[in-house]
Amino acid sequence: MPIAHPNQSFPFRHHRHSLAHGAPLPSLAMNRILSFSASSVVGVFLPIFLYEFFDFSLTFVLIWYAINFAVKFPFQIWAAKIFSRIGLVPSMVIGTLGIMLFYWTFFLLSSNPSTHPYLLMGIGMFGLTLVSSFYWAPFNIDFTEFSPQKKRGASLAKLYALQQLITVIAPLIAGWVIMEHGFRINFFLGLVLAGVSVIPLLFLPPFKVVYEFGFWESFQRLFSKRFRGMSLSMVAYGAENIVGVVIWPIFLYAIFEGQYLEIGAFAAIIVSIGFVLELIVGKETDRFSPGKMLKFGTGVYALGWVWKGLVETVVGVFAASTFHNLGSILLRTPMDTLMYEQAADSGHYIDEYTVLREIALGIGRVVMLLFLILVTTYFSISASFFVAAIVSLGINWLVDYHAKSEG
Repeated sequence: MPIAHPNQSFPFRHHRHSLAHGAPLPSLAMNRILSFSASSVVGVFLPIFLYEFFDFSLTFVLIWYAINFAVKFPFQIWAAKIFSRIGLVPSMVIGTLGIMLFYWTFFLLSSNPSTHPYLLMGIGMFGLTLVSSFYWAPFNIDFTEFSPQKKRGASLAKLYALQQLITVIAPLIAGWVIMEHGFRINFFLGLVLAGVSVIPLLFLPPFKVVYEFGFWESFQRLFSKRFRGMSLSMVAYGAENIVGVVIWPIFLYAIFEGQYLEIGAFAAIIVSIGFVLELIVGKETDRFSPGKMLKFGTGVYALGWVWKGLVETVVGVFAASTFHNLGSILLRTPMDTLMYEQAADSGHYIDEYTVLREIALGIGRVVMLLFLILVTTYFSISASFFVAAIVSLGINWLVDYHAKSEG
């Protein structure tokens, strides 16, 4: 029987309930909200910025993202070894400094710098590698520990509902800022918000885990019998998700003929429609089986991608996006609830589960990006949405994952 990690299970939970300065979950949630605000201001328009930077070459944009995600694989394991030594909070601070570095380099990149633009892009990629490697796994570990087990779905729904509010406002602000002042101020705004997000981290209790897998062992374990269901599901989710992150904003750019404010307003309207649905789905996730809800949600979500691939007008895109947003809510909340439950059930393997999850997401993104280079070379950009529809059904493998013992 494996030995529990120091300060991970009962000692940590005892400490958590005896904190004099209050529960840590609100501080963790505030950090995520501020970080999400920064990424929301930049996120929708980042692929568009790259699309313009590369002279409207979708292939170059896809290659940039593929390189960006591919270089992260070894760093995620090395980072796990490091946060095993320094703790989760310092690791999240390092990750936040990484995203700040990214915003700063792209602020410079959009200001006609004397430094070679590809050097700045390389430094920016390094910043994204830091946030991917040092922030996300510790955040998910902390959220698993801090969130109440029986109300985890509702907790996630409240967090996502706040994020929905932000994504109503952020695209409008970003669209106006870019239209009036250019991309550089938008990147600077992301830099400031990311910097402020460090403050709530200072109120989290110290917590350490020990990542036990070796470098090559991590990749061997990724698709072992124990982790295969989770890994395949996250590969599918990462592959599908990258279509929404990269292809969809560029598709909107074409539909709205480069009108930044109209793109932001459209994104805001679509998100606002799903705000109330987010809270409802969270409650239903706790009441019913998240696994059954996930299977239903992936079906609706896949149909949403198909609908998006069939439309060419603004009205059609609006209707398809509204339906797809509903599918996204039906999928994401039960999926993340199931993921956090499985992480909690993994016991002292909670950090290994979380790191392998991040690696699987990256594999899915890289494979999909490379495949999309071929798809968009021979077909229209809309063909990407049909590919995403098929791949999204693979997320259901998460239901088949069992976090008990291997064998």
